Amino acid sequence: MKTELRAGRDALEALWRQGLSGQVLLERHTQLVDSFLIQNFLDQNELGEDMTLVALGGYGRKELFPYSDIDLMLIYAPRAAKHLDTMTEKVFYPLWDAGLEVGHAVRTVRDCIVDAGRDFFFQVALLDARFLAGSEKLFDTLIKKFKKKFVEGRRSKFINEMKEHRIERHRRFGMHGYLLEPHIKESRGGFRDIQAILWTGQVVFGFKDFADMEEAGLFNRQEREDFEAARNQLTRIRNRLHYISGRKNDQLFFEHQEDMAEAFDFKKNKGLLGVEQFMGDLYNHLQTIAVTSDLFFDHLDEVIGKSWRKKKYQELEPGIEVRDGRLHFVDDNELKARPLLIMRIFVHMAKTGFPLHFRTRKIINENIAVIDDKQRQSRRMAKGFIDILMEAKNPAEVLSAFLETGVLVAYIPEFTTVQSLAQHDVYHISTVDRHLLQTVTELHGLMSEEGERFTSISSPHVLFLAAIFHDIGKGQGKDHSQYGAELVEGIGKRLGLSDSEISCLTFLVRYHLFLTDTAMRRDLEDETFILRCARLIEDPDRLTMLYLLSIADARATGPTVWTEWKKALLLELFLKISHLLERSDLINPDRIQNVNWMRSKLLNLLNDEKAKWVDVIPEDYLLSFTPEKIVEHIQLRDELSGQNCVVRTEAKNGHWSLLIMARDRTGLLAKICGTMSLHNLSVLNAQVFTWTDGTAVDVIDVSPWAEMQYEDQNWQALASDLNLALGNRLGLDHRLMKKSFPRQKRKKIGIKPASMVKIDNSSSDFYTIIEVFVEDRPKLLYDITHTLADFNLAIYRAKIATKADQLVDVFYVQDDLGGKIMDATLQEELRKSLLFAADREVV
Repeated sequence: MKTELRAGRDALEALWRQGLSGQVLLERHTQLVDSFLIQNFLDQNELGEDMTLVALGGYGRKELFPYSDIDLMLIYAPRAAKHLDTMTEKVFYPLWDAGLEVGHAVRTVRDCIVDAGRDFFFQVALLDARFLAGSEKLFDTLIKKFKKKFVEGRRSKFINEMKEHRIERHRRFGMHGYLLEPHIKESRGGFRDIQAILWTGQVVFGFKDFADMEEAGLFNRQEREDFEAARNQLTRIRNRLHYISGRKNDQLFFEHQEDMAEAFDFKKNKGLLGVEQFMGDLYNHLQTIAVTSDLFFDHLDEVIGKSWRKKKYQELEPGIEVRDGRLHFVDDNELKARPLLIMRIFVHMAKTGFPLHFRTRKIINENIAVIDDKQRQSRRMAKGFIDILMEAKNPAEVLSAFLETGVLVAYIPEFTTVQSLAQHDVYHISTVDRHLLQTVTELHGLMSEEGERFTSISSPHVLFLAAIFHDIGKGQGKDHSQYGAELVEGIGKRLGLSDSEISCLTFLVRYHLFLTDTAMRRDLEDETFILRCARLIEDPDRLTMLYLLSIADARATGPTVWTEWKKALLLELFLKISHLLERSDLINPDRIQNVNWMRSKLLNLLNDEKAKWVDVIPEDYLLSFTPEKIVEHIQLRDELSGQNCVVRTEAKNGHWSLLIMARDRTGLLAKICGTMSLHNLSVLNAQVFTWTDGTAVDVIDVSPWAEMQYEDQNWQALASDLNLALGNRLGLDHRLMKKSFPRQKRKKIGIKPASMVKIDNSSSDFYTIIEVFVEDRPKLLYDITHTLADFNLAIYRAKIATKADQLVDVFYVQDDLGGKIMDATLQEELRKSLLFAADREVV
């Protein structure tokens, strides 16, 4: 029979490939397993009324997904205990032999009642219990005793436990389904929320399905149809996810998303990838289920609490009141005449922290059309919108409701494009709309953390508008910063902002990535470049807003984005630009005067014997360190005698810093980078200086690949290996090839951005800046610096940054004559060589 079961499952998969899907596939699969189990049970069972085979869980609901567990329970009368081993072996073993995942239990009726009292999940499993074969009397006895013990008269207890488990599940798997790899079973809006509604409806009201709920008035027809459509689509997606995974899998990982999009016929359109459209459609379905689930449980709170709750009313303003901690409209029909009430009720939600009543949410959604062009031009509506952004006690909650009820998109139609828009890179953890809401939330946190800077802003409302609009230009296949700036100009006019406020808003949106990109990818010691930054920003107020927006944006992107290293660089850039903007003029700094001051300071600190070193120190080195630090370096120079390098290390805030003093040679930085990789260190930044006597002084900032304390790193072994490598006595190529690297973060299949090389001769007065955009991999930096060494290029700065899916390696270089790389033919050859190195396969 197990051969027949395997053949039946194979036939079912073949039918799926031909188009069978959705609920029909689940029912066919259930029927197939039913037939096998019932026949097998009947063939083996000679105990008459003493045993019963019961289906539980999804199998009990006749929702058996392709690779889901088959949950079974064998109920037996105590007198049949001696036959259990034989019976379980004959019923369950064939399923295991057929390669099926079987969840099984053997219990008496008494055992079931006792276990249900200990385990809430077993209680809900019994709600789905379905008789398969054996003694119907035994099964009926179980159900009757279960209902008497756990259902009748225990509605409130059941609801409380269900709500607790629901909250905990959402906390663990996602408070919304907008995570970029959503768990379509357990996260908010997934199958568990569907089941929670059905279980609770069955216990509290005796409902069998959603049709009963519609008939009882819990949902209207459109709501039920939308809900059923969302459920059916999730079912089709979960079916396919199981089949293409070849196993039970309910999380939509990146590597499956493109296949899904193609299977469901989503194609690239208007700048959006097919996979982005597919994920947006999925998020909308998850959202439909999530909102329906919220409304259902809100309704329960009201119904179950009627018998004991004393109603409390408070009018907040004409037309809006709070009853028992929930916000209501006094008269639903008033909205058509006073659309402002919709915005005002969210203002009260923001200021009081009271949630909207579930009927209020439904009423808003049903009357969303009253927010028309006239309302979008209303100054009172604009004030309410800004108040919501700035004054929310719980910004995440109020802004989620603002989005989920449809008010945000109705009031700001430009938001439509980014609603449920997936961001396909490895750093963002949620969709664009949710990222924007989270940015506002992060900005609220900065009000206390950066209180002094926050209070210095003259127009904080412009900053909050920039937070919620900074990515509004995404989803159009254009430069989202530039396009977003164009969009917010029109939005600002509708909101009634002044010309200066609109100018500031468009600037913040246009340049919201400027500080972050500059801090991570440019030489912050380049005073001329910092001056250009100051001239671009012009105003200290704008700089502060841009700084705060940059922090909020990074924090809202994901937990791996905002690091102590990035924080330190961003603050350094902010302070340097701020210092320049405090001056009355923005002219180039007097470099010669600064160099002469440093030299005179050093001569005062050094004795006559060491003073000679002042003449061999280059100007850019002099301007990069304090006089005291340079004196340390000069004294350290004596230790270089007799060895290839001297290494000094120190722990800094968010990273570790290495001072490496060596004799300059071609490929020095490549060997340093290779040695760092051998010792599980990522290079974040490199400053490379060469004294006129040929002494190289390199400052290398690193971070460990894995969680590790500074004291646990074997610095002595690193210094030893670096000495060997610089003495040409350590084969970095073969050691790196054989090294087992930590597992890289999983990338999305099929949407890998193409590697790219940019050569820039305009941003720096003295250096050619080379940027290599590439997917990160082990020993990447070693391969790239090795290639630069092949061209005999001197590397003076190296910075490692991130941009969406890619690493950005930035190098400040000069040719062997100390000039920029101006020859077009050489530039092209260098570009091709770097692309080859960047895309080299690593075995």
